Amino acid sequence: MADVEGQLLRIGRVGPVLDIALAHPPVNALDQDMCAALSDALDLATVTECGVVLIRGEAGVFSAGQDLGSARAAEAAALRDLCSRIEELACPVVVLLQGPVRGAAAQLALAAHLRLADEMVQFALPEVAFGLVPGAGGTQRLPRLVGAAAALDLMLSGRGIGAAEALAIGVIDRVVAGDAIAAARAAARDLAMARGQGGGWQRTDALRTGFRDVAAYRAALAAAREAQRGSRLPAPGRIVDCVEAALLLPFAQGVAFEAAAFEDLIVTPQSLGLRHAFGAERAARRLPAAVAALEPVAVPQRVAIWGAGGDGAAIARQALQAGMSVHLADPSKAGLVAALEAIAAAQEAEVKAGRMTPEARDADWARLMPLVGQERLPEAEVVITTRPDLMLPAPRVVLALGVEPPKGAVALALVQQAEPLAEMVLEGASTPARAAQAVAFGRRLGWSVVPVGPGGPVAVALATAVAETVSFLEGRGVPRATIAQALALAGIAGEGRAGVAKPAEEAVARRCFGALANAGARLIDAGTARDGDTVDAVAMAAGIVARWTGGPMHQADQRGLMVLRRDLRLWAHEAPGLFAPSPLLDRLISDGKGFSRR
Repeated sequence: MADVEGQLLRIGRVGPVLDIALAHPPVNALDQDMCAALSDALDLATVTECGVVLIRGEAGVFSAGQDLGSARAAEAAALRDLCSRIEELACPVVVLLQGPVRGAAAQLALAAHLRLADEMVQFALPEVAFGLVPGAGGTQRLPRLVGAAAALDLMLSGRGIGAAEALAIGVIDRVVAGDAIAAARAAARDLAMARGQGGGWQRTDALRTGFRDVAAYRAALAAAREAQRGSRLPAPGRIVDCVEAALLLPFAQGVAFEAAAFEDLIVTPQSLGLRHAFGAERAARRLPAAVAALEPVAVPQRVAIWGAGGDGAAIARQALQAGMSVHLADPSKAGLVAALEAIAAAQEAEVKAGRMTPEARDADWARLMPLVGQERLPEAEVVITTRPDLMLPAPRVVLALGVEPPKGAVALALVQQAEPLAEMVLEGASTPARAAQAVAFGRRLGWSVVPVGPGGPVAVALATAVAETVSFLEGRGVPRATIAQALALAGIAGEGRAGVAKPAEEAVARRCFGALANAGARLIDAGTARDGDTVDAVAMAAGIVARWTGGPMHQADQRGLMVLRRDLRLWAHEAPGLFAPSPLLDRLISDGKGFSRR
């Protein structure tokens, strides 16, 4: 095989097969440059009169798609044109899907004429999580392959599916095992041979497989619309509209309908907020350089918890589920018994619901050692204390939850949500090695670890700002019903609901977001929060604001810091503790900056 080396692609000819390999690690992103390179490579299919084109990825990775966090209409248009080019090519196009095939990569695959996948593939269309519809024909091609019900399930949930499910519902044509590249080349040669003998192939835009049962198709559309009734997010409804357009409109018009929906959504506040949220969450989890340099570290296997009350029992359960050995200790036998009963009751509920086997429950109990007193705590690799009276004979990894941390310990604040949020003070008192072990421990338990500075927790400060603002407004005579409706429409203390806010409700939301942004600015100025991304990530993870808002600092940037400062100055005389502007606002405005560093 003679290869043509390029920055983004490796192109070669193997008999009748034009072999195009995406070679831009680590994920072969389908940005505008890659789309242009692929389009140029397809020119060779016409010039060389090859029998078939094979598109694959290097090193077992096809493509993870585009960075939807920074999605742009121009990139969607470039991908849309590439997908059309692939679909309309004079010879068939085969794709070999490996690794995570998400978003843009999934849409490119849908435009091909034969889709092969290895057993480890993960196929997903996650655009809805960014407030968008698939914008390169995905909403038109997928229903043609799998019908409305399966297409809506994938696009409205954004979930990933493996090879077996993708094959079962018709997303892919074949699963290849062993040497996947050799198998893909063989399949491509077979397709070229069939073409040479008069055999044809079918373009996805010409398929009607998914339209066979029109009644079921319409029923799936109606059910999806009903499920989205009252949603604050526009993208799911637009996805349903696009899937309906696939049934009703000619393919080219359906693609144009989808493109218009994408361009409408990309400028909505919800999509801007969701895309900011993705970047803020990623940035907020970034570790201090001294700690990150030590990764990866061995995950501790033995944990001791001093204080069975509060979050102690919940952490013990999480550690057991992670396969760790747990010493659960408390100075009170009664408190210890109560914690054990709570653990047992939660496990029995899991077994009854089918989420845990009796064998797993019994294995957890075999690794749980209840203790009265602190004598055995030094045997653990990590000690968590929820009490202020911890005494250890030698330095070790200690996480102090809700209490003043002993010397050398990592201060921890935990918000127990679906994905628990762990604020950790990693710099200062703790050594980088202990901090790295604390992070490894938290991640093993499924915590989203956010490094912060002393003076928190950030989540408590933000929640307090909302509570004090609501109390202030009630004291000024604003009806509770007005406040509740305002918070619901604005996505504060909940996911929000659809509707148009009245002027009084807009005023309430402006006060709450102003107080939150001011509290966040004070936390940043004090060094408790590293930046606006940290504040936003914590606010969203703790349920203080809905994810689609992007967080209070994103909201402040969108409104404008000069407008925010003006509002705060107007309100400051009423409640200076809430509204006296943080000095950070003056500095950012003077420098022409916002809270986001991205």
